[in-house]
Amino acid sequence: MKRPYLVFMLMIVLAAVIFAVGCTSQQNASSPKSAADTALAQADAAYAATNYHAAESLYLLAQENYTAAGDNAAALTARNGASRSYRMIMEFPYNRSAYEQALLAAYPSVSAERRAGWINGSGIASITSDNETWYYEENVGNIRYHNFDLMRNATAALGQNPLYDPLTKYAFASVNASAGPYGEPVAWVGTEAISVPRDQLPANGTLKIWFPLPIETGSQTNVTILSVEPAQYIISQTGTGTDLGLVYFEVPLADYHEPFLNISATFRFVQHDQHFTIDPAKVQPYNTSSPEYQKYTTSGTNIVITPAMKAKAQEIVGNETNPYLQAQKIYWYIVDTIPYSHAPHSWLMTSGTPESEYVLDTGIGDCGTQSMYFAALCRSLGIPARAPGGYQIFPPNNGGTHFWAEYYLEGYGWIPVDVTAAETADWAYNATPDDRHRFKAYYFGSLDPYRYIIQKDVDIPLSPTPPDDAVLFRMVVQNPVTVCDTCRDDPEMLLLGNFTATLKKA
Repeated sequence: MKRPYLVFMLMIVLAAVIFAVGCTSQQNASSPKSAADTALAQADAAYAATNYHAAESLYLLAQENYTAAGDNAAALTARNGASRSYRMIMEFPYNRSAYEQALLAAYPSVSAERRAGWINGSGIASITSDNETWYYEENVGNIRYHNFDLMRNATAALGQNPLYDPLTKYAFASVNASAGPYGEPVAWVGTEAISVPRDQLPANGTLKIWFPLPIETGSQTNVTILSVEPAQYIISQTGTGTDLGLVYFEVPLADYHEPFLNISATFRFVQHDQHFTIDPAKVQPYNTSSPEYQKYTTSGTNIVITPAMKAKAQEIVGNETNPYLQAQKIYWYIVDTIPYSHAPHSWLMTSGTPESEYVLDTGIGDCGTQSMYFAALCRSLGIPARAPGGYQIFPPNNGGTHFWAEYYLEGYGWIPVDVTAAETADWAYNATPDDRHRFKAYYFGSLDPYRYIIQKDVDIPLSPTPPDDAVLFRMVVQNPVTVCDTCRDDPEMLLLGNFTATLKKA
């Protein structure tokens, strides 16, 4: 398990905790079991006090002693506690001095006064652990997204706008409204694979893996699963006509003797660009008793409806009552006022902070948090909305995990919205104001075909249901979900680092 923070800081914090409680293993432990019980109690107390660095070390100490005592169930509890503690801090490696040095190294020509505003200013993510402030690892890069002069200088130095340039083909194209919402088909082939050295896995136990696959949607068609291997370990598979594409494996490790654990899937699909031409006067009333309406207008785990969210939604739309025009106001509000910014998803998941609420509270967000915020604001007004996702495969080499949003209009269907793709216009060094506005307007109701869709919404339950402590990113399955009760370290981190997804035009 990688540790991004400073080892000597851990030693100091742990020593302080042990001194404060007046206890060492020699003083209070006559056996590994009692030493483990003591360390576990101290770890729980440290975690509750937001001393996550100390908590992780204490949980690991408890795990080691429980293992020595032969208490595997307690060792698993301690391991999960260590994983939970690590997930709270893994994205926050910088203390104050290290963060200042990182800013200086990244922006040496920026004035000291301006850099000082990036320490505790708006949009700077940090946490407190062990009585010290720790800064989010992506803050340094996020500053470019918050300051268009810096970002445009960067794209000018490249001599290109990596996301904006290839997408203008669709954003600036003329549209034949009579042709329907689904346009140019693009065929894709994909391969996903895990390859883990066998010696990094335990000798015994069962490795459980939820592996992503493509699904059929309005824009993603002709989905064919070509192969899923090794077939003998497949327990269940959803098929392509579902809300979340998955194949579930159980690998009996005692029977697996190959030098590498290799799991893979190959598939193909056709993706269409989308363009909806909507007449607000022709939007029909919702059937509020339909199951789909109720499903997508209720509060969820990350798309939440709260009094504060409702108040913000009403503030944005004012007296407007037409759902199309309300969604349009919400879209432009996010595009114009919520800058793109990588978000600490591990911390959000582990702390139980809803992603849409994070944007409401901080005023920043990435593709997932922005899309869930859009959906939450829509749902707060009774507009069905969701956040589908999978991968973006923008040419030539700008692929990666991605989420966007959809809202539903009676008489039209699910309408795509991608506030993050729209915001790339602001990063383009040579775009005119009119070009930027036209580009942004495209992504309210239109979508390019550079998409690979795995799920129709976030927070779709996994089947079978994994234990609560075991799964990091329960809301998304762009990467495999992994559970292993006999793994010494966090299996989620192990397989995440050994997973690849490759998509190319057929």
